[in-house]
Amino acid sequence: MARLARNAEKPDGGRTDYAVLAIILSVAAVLAYVYFRQVDKPNFEPRLALHRQIIDGSAPSPYRYRVLAPLISEALRHGFVHVVAERNAFLSAYAVFDFAALSFSVMLLFVYLGQWFSREQALVGTLFAAATMPMALRDHYYQPWSLLDAGFFAAGLLCIFRKRLVLLAIVIALASINRETAVFIPLSFLLASIDPASKGRIERRAALLCAGYVGIWAIAFFGLRYILGAAPNIETVGGLLPRNLVPRELFRAVVHGGLLFGAFWVFAAAGFRHAPSFVRRMTFIVPLYLVTVMLWGVWYEARLLATLYPIVIPLGLSFMYHRREYEGGAP
Repeated sequence: MARLARNAEKPDGGRTDYAVLAIILSVAAVLAYVYFRQVDKPNFEPRLALHRQIIDGSAPSPYRYRVLAPLISEALRHGFVHVVAERNAFLSAYAVFDFAALSFSVMLLFVYLGQWFSREQALVGTLFAAATMPMALRDHYYQPWSLLDAGFFAAGLLCIFRKRLVLLAIVIALASINRETAVFIPLSFLLASIDPASKGRIERRAALLCAGYVGIWAIAFFGLRYILGAAPNIETVGGLLPRNLVPRELFRAVVHGGLLFGAFWVFAAAGFRHAPSFVRRMTFIVPLYLVTVMLWGVWYEARLLATLYPIVIPLGLSFMYHRREYEGGAP
């Protein structure tokens, strides 16, 4: 986004950057509208019930501890309730949140891709992600944190690549009260800190920073559980596995996951050897992340895989455009 702002000062670049921003916001608006019509509004009553449980601290685990999105939406609801009826205030709050969250995620993905690819190439990857997001925005009635996941992950990777260490700490803190999988951001920092030339060693400073970032996540993870109290799990590993292995559910998982990334599954595999070294290192997050999905996720819910957009999309673009690496920043 800073790059867009800098280029906006130039007569020609500014016009193009404003056009890109308009395209991204337009796409986010369409996604938010579709999500509102297909998820928010039809599921008003169960959404309101779970939202209230999270706000008053009585929701089951893990929903009780994913407080960022509900708190933002509750603040918006308090504003709307002064001008519209309670039901419309709740719906309006989430409509605004949906648009803001999706704009955040799509924009951060574009900025992250822009570190190695031209504006047009980054836009191709971003629009592909946006076009396939409807596969992720389904099969649930209340998962607002999922709208922010890919954006937080892209923001974290961007901070790591740009060495914005203080900003990275803030991103990890916010992502950690959004969803537990924020732990993969400090793990990404660890991967980025490994020096291949020194047989995988990590500098002392980098190791201490990584420990600090994990500590931020741990404070959020355990702190929320201490403050809000223990809660029964809405699902268990033992209960999820048999459910996921039902042939019909397995088929849905393959179809939904396949459609989410489509051709980019193949492009990503083929693009690995062409990708910048930073992107290649981040691919080691994928098997670790997939293990968590297999253990604690409902496999056919493609939204769980959408977090991987900042890894899969640049790998696919590397195959499409065979980009050379630009050390230290954008081309």
